Amino acid sequence: MGKGLRIAEPPPRRPIGDTAQEPAVTVGEKFSQVREDDKVQFNKRVSRGVADGFELLAIRTRRKIPDLLIEALEMLQERYGKV
Repeated sequence: MGKGLRIAEPPPRRPIGDTAQEPAVTVGEKFSQVREDDKVQFNKRVSRGVADGFELLAIRTRRKIPDLLIEALEMLQERYGKV
């Protein structure tokens, strides 16, 4: 019989505070600072109508949904002030 499948070794971990990949976290700091141009996943539940509206606007204006979200944030900041 063959030896079967073997589990691979996990990849090596980066040391905490490796400045090339992520900022160092100090003791007592709740959130680490992230550069403004880093991309993150934005998972929030919205109604089907809102999601469809953004998709239709993206198609009609030939823009991407993240660009529309940026514009929506700018409009909300004009109305309610910057956070």
